[in-house]
Amino acid sequence: MTAEGVADLLATLAEGVVRYARATPQTLLHLLPILAYRPRAFERLTLAHHQVLYAAVGAVEDRDRLGAPPAGNGPTGERVPGPVGHETLLARVDADRPGLARVRAEETVSDLVALALLWPDGRCGYHLPDDAFAQFGLPRVPPPVRSGLGELDLAGVRRIALTLGLDPTEGRGALTGGIEAVLGAPERVLELWHAARHDVAHLLLDHAFLGTEARAFLTRAEGEPLHVPAEGTGDPDLDWMFEHGLLLPPDRPGDGLVMPKEVALAVRGAHPWPFEPAPRPVVGVPVDRMTPGGGADVAEGARRALTALAGADARLLDAVTERPPRLRRDGFLMKQGRQRLTRVAGGDEDLARVWLEAGAVLGLLTVHQGRVAPSDQVGVWRGLDTETRLAALAEAWAGTEDAALWWPTPESASLVRVRSGRARTRWALACVLNDLPWGTSTGVEGRRLLADRAEGREPPTGARWLVSAVTWHQPSVEGEPDTAGRVLRALREAEVLGAVFGGATTEVGRALSRRCRGRWETWPHGSPGTVEAVRRALGLTPLEGGGGVTVGSEERGSRVPGDRSEEPGGLVGPEEERHRELCEAAGELFGPGWYGGDARTDGA
Repeated sequence: MTAEGVADLLATLAEGVVRYARATPQTLLHLLPILAYRPRAFERLTLAHHQVLYAAVGAVEDRDRLGAPPAGNGPTGERVPGPVGHETLLARVDADRPGLARVRAEETVSDLVALALLWPDGRCGYHLPDDAFAQFGLPRVPPPVRSGLGELDLAGVRRIALTLGLDPTEGRGALTGGIEAVLGAPERVLELWHAARHDVAHLLLDHAFLGTEARAFLTRAEGEPLHVPAEGTGDPDLDWMFEHGLLLPPDRPGDGLVMPKEVALAVRGAHPWPFEPAPRPVVGVPVDRMTPGGGADVAEGARRALTALAGADARLLDAVTERPPRLRRDGFLMKQGRQRLTRVAGGDEDLARVWLEAGAVLGLLTVHQGRVAPSDQVGVWRGLDTETRLAALAEAWAGTEDAALWWPTPESASLVRVRSGRARTRWALACVLNDLPWGTSTGVEGRRLLADRAEGREPPTGARWLVSAVTWHQPSVEGEPDTAGRVLRALREAEVLGAVFGGATTEVGRALSRRCRGRWETWPHGSPGTVEAVRRALGLTPLEGGGGVTVGSEERGSRVPGDRSEEPGGLVGPEEERHRELCEAAGELFGPGWYGGDARTDGA
């Protein structure tokens, strides 16, 4: 592994390599596997990555019969999961046969290995992170059938026995043994599962694979058995699962029901773990049904948006230079400053906000004495051509976090800013843009959707697909408040940048999408592909041999850490500067002899 690859891994740690500047390489390597939930690593994962991690942990859980994992041999006696075989893992996601599913699954596994979320064991298997069970396993050890029945009153046990075809007049011990025999036979459990209605069968999969708890809203005191009323809980699906013994009380007081161990093992053994290697196919509409001129109208809409952005860029930079807007005590812009910048941007608040937040990612803007002001790199920015500046703004926008930095937005309404970095809706939306085929539109527009949402209207089909595709590329988006609202806001911002028009992806949007899909960090900003797409959208003559001013190199790991021979002509943002420091620190710590001396060959 190259020093830059190590630095990239260390950059995902919460404190990074800088704090451990005097540490040995062995100490730093010890830090990597013990942190499975590293926000900067975890936020890079798609839904497919999540599903493979769940399947890997699930394979170990099934091997341990859903019991508590064995204790490790370390001095602290922590519980460490054993390795899982490569073919076993592929079989768990139903990708063990030759075909596209296997190719996609192996690519996903390789990504997880590169992020040190899976570690090869040298025997065609993978070690799991130390806290894999806590992050990706069942939330609790499921109770066996006998234990779950022991938490029920006698009436509940008889009710289950009667449904399963047993004699309910026998004693409690005989009833428990009979139910345990039925539910302990996988073939009988699968018969019940297949007999369930379609939506109930899907609920059972969630209970089996994810260990979800069904809320029954039945209270019981500690030490007392659970009583289920004869008329049921009010939920017919829950009552059906309970009456067949597929959900039973856990071994603790509460108002929920969980799937017992024997049932979960039978269902998990007969059904592969979910694996979705790509977002759901889009059901779009032809572009000419959205815009009278079809593709020509989309190109013209992108040109108008880019032209407006170019004019606003010059005016906003002059406005911030002339009178830097003041920040409130909570770190957001004061109302007067927001209103002034909105006027400068032609009355478009979305455009002003995008420019300001992207400028922070670029390193163009900074805070000086409580005001937002141009940084010392403003001369570099003014020296760039228009198409490079527009491309850099689009790529920087894709790198912004959901929590706003200076401009309060609906997704950061709280006065206390929390820049968690757990979700990047804009980056995910940029990735989605190439999931739309040429000539196809989602049939929705950001401005109209936001207006409809403010009036309480339900989102149309195109908007629902957009939200689902975004959450495939960035599952952590669902863990943040108002997922749909943030996706629609990002769509409106993409329209401002000329990446989307009339619900269709423009040429600029496709170049931006390729850039984001190719690397998580969108810097270097103003990459040649995006610059060339902007030039074509503006009607400019293409440059010979590409164009644009880049920061660093287009491919990850292709520049030696600390090498300034290819010093960029563009801006250096805060994240890029931090990564440079990490590369240099990792190079000093590990040295060229540790990784073979060839930092231009990335890989492990």
